Amino acid sequence: MKKIKHSKFKNTGVLFELLVRQITLEVLNGDKTDVAKKIVKEFFAPGKELNKELRLYELLLKEKYNSENRAEKFLDMVCEQYLKLDNTKLSREKYNLIKEIKNNFDIEQFLSSPISNYKVLASIYKVFESKVNNGYDIKDVFNSKITLIENITSKPVSQNNKPDAESAKLLEMYKKQDKDIRLLTYKILVESFNKKYTHLDTTQKSILREYINNVNNTSKFKDFFVKELNKTILELKSINNKVCDVITNIKLKETISVLKSQKIGKTISDNQVSVLLLSQELLKELKTKVK
Repeated sequence: MKKIKHSKFKNTGVLFELLVRQITLEVLNGDKTDVAKKIVKEFFAPGKELNKELRLYELLLKEKYNSENRAEKFLDMVCEQYLKLDNTKLSREKYNLIKEIKNNFDIEQFLSSPISNYKVLASIYKVFESKVNNGYDIKDVFNSKITLIENITSKPVSQNNKPDAESAKLLEMYKKQDKDIRLLTYKILVESFNKKYTHLDTTQKSILREYINNVNNTSKFKDFFVKELNKTILELKSINNKVCDVITNIKLKETISVLKSQKIGKTISDNQVSVLLLSQELLKELKTKVK
């Protein structure tokens, strides 16, 4: 029996995540062609088999149960729904999607972007693949199922260390990217951010742009991130001396503490970028109130 060879090209969840990243670039760079957005709207439109498969991916990524037994039953039900998809139609749509991506982007660069939930997405692909094709290594499939069950039964990330309740809500928007009907794009995110929190300023846009443009150049972005992190901490400390409100002072100190506790490894995570953006949003708000 052979192991299932994972393919980014065949993984609908991966392709969608990478297209979302491209949409982010289009927004931040002011690209009015909206190529990635148009691809998403065309190939993941309601009624498409790709849209149906993507929803199954999202269920296994997002749903949580408090017992392994329930998680296993849920996984089985999702797999049953997967088998109801029109595989011929799905394969044709995926082929055309990949062709469209190749026609519009540097495919090596497109596929090289790291994805934080890659292991789970790969496991979903392998479990689905094992349902439509026989002869795969049982242990390989079993390990993929275990990964999914662990993901389904894992507890949501605690928000205790976030700057405040409003920031926690905004952070969730960044992390989940509003994956419902999903024009689930950073464009929707930026529009939501702007509507509720005025507008992204130059610094915030710069951070997002650098993060996306240099996602593979970890050393360059890490240097940039550390510089902005230290700059934000200094600005927050400075403005803290001018704030008289006790509650605001406490929030500021908590925010500074969160920023100072950031562990900088080889790569900068989505969560770390979000925390920095949220801290700068707090800083921007305070600057308008403190003269």
